[in-house]
Amino acid sequence: MKPLSDTQPHGHLALQPHERSLIGMWLRLAKCYNLALRDVRASLRDACTLPQFDVLSQLKRSDERGLTFSELSRLLLVTAGNLTGIIDRLEEQGLVRRETNPEDRRETFIKLTEKGRDYATEIIPKHERDLVKIFSGLKPEIVDQLRSGLAELRKHLDAHGRHGSDE
Repeated sequence: MKPLSDTQPHGHLALQPHERSLIGMWLRLAKCYNLALRDVRASLRDACTLPQFDVLSQLKRSDERGLTFSELSRLLLVTAGNLTGIIDRLEEQGLVRRETNPEDRRETFIKLTEKGRDYATEIIPKHERDLVKIFSGLKPEIVDQLRSGLAELRKHLDAHGRHGSDE
């Protein structure tokens, strides 16, 4: 692969300070995400995987009909293909069940079983307590700044995803 013409001898692009700062922001964001994810996974270790927790949590918030694969994948920002394995494992554990929509047999609802509802009711508050413990050392004004900044970042990334990259 031929190097880009605007690269420096050390292989990095010749960037302006603001552009270099964008890369630094990304690296910090990724590092913070990985550190937080490590702690979140550790807090759920004895209960379930994080993707399983996310599914149980979304289903707990849904109404009695449950959620379709496409609704769940949109809410969790994952593909339906990724979701299938997670649902399979939760179904094997008796925590969820699939039900075909009687009005449209092409559509399947995912629902919590009674066991799944009880389990979600037990683990969700524990997980919330663990999240509070993980982040409780942050000052309220820092939390507000992070929430605001991350909301802006989310809007930017959503717009970027719809319009594609500049290249």
